[in-house]
Amino acid sequence: MSADFSGPRWDNSTEYADLSSAAFEAELGLFKKSVQQIAEQSKIFDDEMKRISELSGADAELVEAACRLRHAADGCFVVGANLGTFVSCTLSVDGGHTQARQLQAVIRQWMTQLSEAMTSLNLIVNRAPDSFVTECLNRSEFAPHAFGIKMDREWSPFLLNLESEKLLTRFSVNGPQAWGTMYDNISSSLQCEVVSGGEVRKMGLARAAGGLDSSDRQERKASFDAISAAWKTQQESCASILNALAGWRLDNYKTRSSAKNLHFLDQPLHANRIGRATLDAMMSAVDANVEVAREALRIKAREMKTDALGPWDLFAPLPAGEDSKISFNDALELICAAFADVDPQMADFVRLMQRKGWIEGSVSDSKRPGAYCTRFAKSRTPRVYMTYRGSLEDVGTLAHELGHAFHNWVMRDLELPETYYPMTLAETASIFAETVVSDVLIRNAKTAGERRQILWGELGSAEAFLLNIPARFRFEKAFYEKRSERTLTPDEFSELMTRSWSQSYGSALSEMNPMFWCSKLHFHISGTSFYNFPYTFGYLFALGVYAQRARQGKSFYKNYVDLLRDTGRMTAEELALKHLGADLSKPEFWQSSIDKVRGRINEFITTPV
Repeated sequence: MSADFSGPRWDNSTEYADLSSAAFEAELGLFKKSVQQIAEQSKIFDDEMKRISELSGADAELVEAACRLRHAADGCFVVGANLGTFVSCTLSVDGGHTQARQLQAVIRQWMTQLSEAMTSLNLIVNRAPDSFVTECLNRSEFAPHAFGIKMDREWSPFLLNLESEKLLTRFSVNGPQAWGTMYDNISSSLQCEVVSGGEVRKMGLARAAGGLDSSDRQERKASFDAISAAWKTQQESCASILNALAGWRLDNYKTRSSAKNLHFLDQPLHANRIGRATLDAMMSAVDANVEVAREALRIKAREMKTDALGPWDLFAPLPAGEDSKISFNDALELICAAFADVDPQMADFVRLMQRKGWIEGSVSDSKRPGAYCTRFAKSRTPRVYMTYRGSLEDVGTLAHELGHAFHNWVMRDLELPETYYPMTLAETASIFAETVVSDVLIRNAKTAGERRQILWGELGSAEAFLLNIPARFRFEKAFYEKRSERTLTPDEFSELMTRSWSQSYGSALSEMNPMFWCSKLHFHISGTSFYNFPYTFGYLFALGVYAQRARQGKSFYKNYVDLLRDTGRMTAEELALKHLGADLSKPEFWQSSIDKVRGRINEFITTPV
């Protein structure tokens, strides 16, 4: 096994050689020109807004114009998205890349202009009589958008007039998007001072976070304290970001509430394609079983010979004689073997990702923290980003992101609008992949020690999805309730976070993490609020999907792929009913998945030392 446990650098040169390449500059020029042309072509729909209620399928010329504009906009979006992904990938590995930062602002500006130009056509399609929309949907240019249009028409009571919608789109660049960019810039440049063994080491956030999964508790505590202290210096900025983002959204919702009051959860629920009854059923089941995940932490505390874990212990490895590491190549082989247990095609895909250089796993102070999967819109090829250091936790993260990539891969032949699945369903493939890897490792464990090592990760998943994510949801919900009255101070954010963590963790933690509101990227994403409950949804939903393996046998793989391919064409409830025969608005489905989690926890307890 190699002594260097870090992962590879990815290769995105098949898209563009670099940001200064002729191909990149040519496509950027083409993108700008296309946006300008679309803005000009869209004026006809601005004029038609005044007779929107009179439109019908008999308006043949307008239908033809709509098809032309839809086709042009879809092609333009692909180019803009491709450029944006390349720039984002560049910034992920080098957060201080000046040219990339500038280009990101430029591309976002032009993407916003594209959205603004399409406002009138979108409003017409969302509000026009059924006969006009039906005629559009009968055309190939609109057919791939059928499900999205259906969802948008459900949201039409909350749409404003043309000029107001255009203004909101235009102002978003220097409004919420600017605040989100500010947070990204802070996180990529922020330095930590980790004090360990009397030595002070200065490093970036991503590298410091690596100390949180160390086998040395003092090192974990030192890393946690350094990260918290670093974010403490930025708490005023982070408070400003959260207050501004929530304030923008609440003002937006209030403005849209002419038909009926729009609750701050309505838009996230609609975006995630689930109903309030489903969210309530899931969270009720989680709250009713809070002791299941707390028991996982108490087990960890006993193994670590401490009365209660600290927040710096949440990613700690199973106490053992040595801090075992897994090389990146060994991790990929392990994941390939697990995926092949479902179907050889899944393993072949992982090897393709490795061979093509589509995985970024290097260690660097300039990298942004976190892990994600993205894709290039033109080639329809996925990319995986993370910082790989060789821990078992990293293996799980790699499997998770490769699950996302596989989800994108099996949809690559669909029309692009049919692949826009919500975050709730996005987590299905990723957590399914983690579960597959964990299951195979447990089954193939040669010793009780190996088995306990894998089950230790299951304890961590129970904590993450049944305690930590609900704490984030609870915090954000309470924050929005308060923010509707006034802004919050950094101290108030910390108090709110401490209270939310206490409700989840209880006495299972020795202390809470008051700076989590500041350090967690998900709260500061400009385009999405409540970037939390979909993770718990995905975790429990994926366990429900995984349970079908034993029942369906050889037919499972095809059915699984079919389910993934439908994620951009159905609501979560429709998908579950069709592929699982389950009613997500009832607690029984969620309870059955939590029971599986309880079973894994019991497996750890009964596995001999």
